[in-house]
Amino acid sequence: MTYQRSTFALLAVLLLMMLSSARAAVEGNAAPPHHNRLAIVIGNSSYHNDRLPHLANASNDAIVLSETLKRLHFDVVTGTDLSYAGFDELFADAAAKLSKADAVLIFYAGHGVQIQGENYLVPTDANAESIDKLQASSVKLNDIMTKFASRDRQTFIFLDACRNNPVAAAGAQSAGLAQVDIGENSFIAFATQPGNITVDGGGQNSPFTTALVHNIEIPGLSVSDMMIRVRNETEALTVGRQVPWDQSNLREQFYFTEEQTLDPAQLSASLSQILSDPAAKQKLVQELASYDLQTAVLIVGQTLRSVDISGQQVEASPSASGTKVASLSPPSNIADDRQNVVSGLKTLIVGTPDGQGQVDKDNSLARNVQTELRRLGCYRLDVDGDWGSGSVRALTDYYRNRKQPAVSTDPTFELLSDLFLQSGRVCRQPVIVKKNKDPARTKLVSDESTSSGNRSKAQSAKKPRASRAPAAPPPDISGGIGIGGVF
Repeated sequence: MTYQRSTFALLAVLLLMMLSSARAAVEGNAAPPHHNRLAIVIGNSSYHNDRLPHLANASNDAIVLSETLKRLHFDVVTGTDLSYAGFDELFADAAAKLSKADAVLIFYAGHGVQIQGENYLVPTDANAESIDKLQASSVKLNDIMTKFASRDRQTFIFLDACRNNPVAAAGAQSAGLAQVDIGENSFIAFATQPGNITVDGGGQNSPFTTALVHNIEIPGLSVSDMMIRVRNETEALTVGRQVPWDQSNLREQFYFTEEQTLDPAQLSASLSQILSDPAAKQKLVQELASYDLQTAVLIVGQTLRSVDISGQQVEASPSASGTKVASLSPPSNIADDRQNVVSGLKTLIVGTPDGQGQVDKDNSLARNVQTELRRLGCYRLDVDGDWGSGSVRALTDYYRNRKQPAVSTDPTFELLSDLFLQSGRVCRQPVIVKKNKDPARTKLVSDESTSSGNRSKAQSAKKPRASRAPAAPPPDISGGIGIGGVF
C-alpha cells in the first residue's frame, strides 16, 4: 500500500510538472509571430581616423532600435563600432538566417558618404586620407542591397548617416548620400534628403532615430504612414534643417506592429479619458484628420503619458492642458467597454452621448468606419465618407474573416465601436503580380483596382462629373514618398 501511494504521489507530481511546463509554454508564446522577420542593426561611433569625427549617438541609436525591434518580434543581429572585417562577420551571421526570413530590415547609423554617385557605409577603421583609400576601405551600399534584397521578400533599409562630410576633407565635392535605384519589393529611407547633411543630435539619440523609435511601435501604421510621422517629427526636431526621404517599391502593405494585440479595456479607458479633457479631445479631433480612430487615440494617449504604446497602465502625469491625468481603471467586462466606447464616439462625432445630434455633411461616421476598416486591412479605396458598394464589400470581407454574421452593412456607432476595439490585421489581401502568357507584358492585378473601377462606374452613373485623372493608388502602396515626389 505504501508503495502504491508513493507511486501515485510521484505520478501526481510528474503530471503537475507537465501541466506547469505546458502552461509556461503557452504563456511564453501567447502571441507568437506569424512571420520570420530579420533585422541587421549597425551603429558606428568611434572612428580611428582624425578626418572621421566621433559620433556620440550612433551606437546608442543602434542599441535602442535593436531593443525596439526585438519587442516587435524581429530576430535582431546587432553590431556597434564595426571595422571592415566586422561588417563582413556581421553580414555573414545575418546571411545564415536569411533563408527563413520573409522580411529583412537593415539599419545603419554612422558616417556615410557618396563617391562618384555611389553610397558607402564607413567602418571605424576606414582610411579617409584620400578618396581612393576611403572608397577601398568602405562598404558599398549597393553590395548590401544585392546580398539581402529579394523580390520574394520585403526589404527595408534605414540610413541615419552622413552626419558630416568627411569626403569633403578628402577632396570630394558631393555632400550627403546619393539617390539610389532600389530593387523590387524594397523600401529605403534616408535620415535627410539626398545631398544634405544630418545632425548627430544633442541628446542620447539622433533626431531621425528618435522619431523612428517614437513611431515604429504605434499600432495600425503602415511603413509609409509611419514615415510621414517620422519625417514631420524629424523636421520639427531639427527646425527644418533635416527632412527624411524615402523610396518604395513594395508590393504589399507592411506593419511593424501587425502581431500586437491591444487590451480593449485599456483602449476604452483611454478614449474616455481623452474625451474628458477638452485639450486632449481637441488634439484627438486634429489627429483624426490624418489617422484612424484607434491610432489617433494611441497617439494622443501617448502624448498625455496616460497609456504607454502597448496599452498598459502607467503612472498619472500632467496633461497638455496642465490638469492631472488620473490612472486608468478599466471597465469590468467587454460589454462595458463596448457601451462606453459607443457613448464616447457619439459624443465625439455628433456632439451628444445619446447620438441624437446631426451627423455633419462630411459623413464623419462613415468616414471613421472606413478608416478603421482600412487599418484592419479590409478597405482599399479612398476614405471619403461615401458609403457605397466598395465600403459594403469591405465590411462583408471583415465579417467573413472574423467568422461572424453580418448584422448590418450600414455604418453604425456600434460597428465603429467594435472596429475600434479590434487590433491586428483581419483582412490580408496583398497586391499580387501575375504574369501574362506573353512574357513581354505584365500586369499588376489587385482586388482594389477592380473594386475601384466598379465604384467609379457606379458613381459616374449617379451624376455627371467633369473629367479627371485616374484615382491615385492606395497610400500604403506608394511608388515612393519624399519631398518633391518620387526620386
